[in-house]
Amino acid sequence: MFDSYRKMDYWPLLEHPPKGMEIVIVRAENSDRWDPHIIQKLESLKNRTSDELEGKLSVVVLPNSGHWVHVDNPKGLLEIVTPKMVSLS
Repeated sequence: MFDSYRKMDYWPLLEHPPKGMEIVIVRAENSDRWDPHIIQKLESLKNRTSDELEGKLSVVVLPNSGHWVHVDNPKGLLEIVTPKMVSLS
Protein backbone atom coordinates (compact mmCIF):
# COMPACT_ATOMS: atom_id res chain seq x y z
CA MET A 1 0.00 0.00 0.00
CA PHE A 2 2.82 2.41 0.85
CA ASP A 3 4.47 1.84 -2.54
CA SER A 4 1.26 2.70 -4.38
CA TYR A 5 0.86 5.81 -2.19
CA ARG A 6 4.30 7.00 -3.24
CA LYS A 7 3.53 6.41 -6.93
CA MET A 8 0.19 8.23 -7.04
CA ASP A 9 -0.14 11.87 -8.07
CA TYR A 10 -3.20 13.45 -6.51
CA TRP A 11 -2.63 16.99 -7.74
CA PRO A 12 -5.07 16.61 -10.66
CA LEU A 13 -7.78 15.57 -8.18
CA LEU A 14 -6.97 18.48 -5.85
CA GLU A 15 -6.87 20.93 -8.75
CA HIS A 16 -10.19 19.70 -10.19
CA PRO A 17 -12.30 17.84 -7.61
CA PRO A 18 -15.36 16.22 -9.13
CA LYS A 19 -18.63 18.10 -8.87
CA GLY A 20 -20.29 17.41 -5.52
CA MET A 21 -17.05 16.35 -3.82
CA GLU A 22 -15.53 18.26 -0.92
CA ILE A 23 -11.90 17.56 -0.06
CA VAL A 24 -10.67 18.82 3.31
CA ILE A 25 -6.96 18.69 4.00
CA VAL A 26 -5.92 18.91 7.64
CA ARG A 27 -2.43 20.38 7.88
CA ALA A 28 -0.56 20.05 11.17
CA GLU A 29 0.69 23.46 12.22
CA ASN A 30 4.10 22.24 13.44
CA SER A 31 4.69 19.39 11.02
CA ASP A 32 7.99 19.33 9.17
CA ARG A 33 6.40 17.26 6.39
CA TRP A 34 4.87 20.24 4.60
CA ASP A 35 7.22 21.81 2.08
CA PRO A 36 6.66 25.60 1.74
CA HIS A 37 6.05 25.16 -1.99
CA ILE A 38 3.31 22.59 -1.31
CA ILE A 39 1.70 24.86 1.31
CA GLN A 40 1.70 27.73 -1.17
CA LYS A 41 0.20 25.54 -3.90
CA LEU A 42 -2.57 24.29 -1.57
CA GLU A 43 -3.34 27.84 -0.44
CA SER A 44 -3.65 29.01 -4.04
CA LEU A 45 -6.02 26.12 -4.80
CA LYS A 46 -8.25 26.77 -1.83
CA ASN A 47 -8.41 30.51 -2.60
CA ARG A 48 -9.40 30.17 -6.22
CA THR A 49 -12.82 31.18 -7.44
CA SER A 50 -15.30 28.36 -7.03
CA ASP A 51 -16.63 26.72 -10.15
CA GLU A 52 -20.12 25.20 -10.18
CA LEU A 53 -18.81 22.36 -12.34
CA GLU A 54 -16.22 21.28 -9.79
CA GLY A 55 -16.10 20.26 -6.17
CA LYS A 56 -14.48 22.12 -3.32
CA LEU A 57 -11.07 22.00 -1.68
CA SER A 58 -10.33 23.43 1.73
CA VAL A 59 -7.24 23.40 3.92
CA VAL A 60 -7.53 23.59 7.70
CA VAL A 61 -4.50 24.13 9.91
CA LEU A 62 -4.62 22.15 13.14
CA PRO A 63 -2.85 24.19 15.82
CA ASN A 64 -0.44 22.70 18.33
CA SER A 65 0.13 19.56 16.31
CA GLY A 66 2.94 17.82 14.51
CA HIS A 67 2.79 14.84 12.19
CA TRP A 68 0.71 12.74 14.61
CA VAL A 69 -2.34 15.02 14.68
CA HIS A 70 -4.55 12.51 16.50
CA VAL A 71 -2.03 12.35 19.36
CA ASP A 72 -0.86 15.97 19.49
CA ASN A 73 -4.27 17.66 19.36
CA PRO A 74 -7.10 15.10 19.40
CA LYS A 75 -9.71 17.61 20.58
CA GLY A 76 -8.84 20.06 17.80
CA LEU A 77 -8.95 17.28 15.22
CA LEU A 78 -12.39 16.21 16.44
CA GLU A 79 -13.60 19.80 16.17
CA ILE A 80 -12.56 19.78 12.52
CA VAL A 81 -13.90 16.37 11.47
CA THR A 82 -17.07 16.09 13.57
CA PRO A 83 -19.17 18.66 11.66
CA LYS A 84 -18.18 17.01 8.38
CA MET A 85 -19.09 13.56 9.66
CA VAL A 86 -22.42 14.76 11.05
CA SER A 87 -23.29 16.35 7.71
CA LEU A 88 -22.88 12.96 6.02
CA SER A 89 -25.67 11.35 8.04
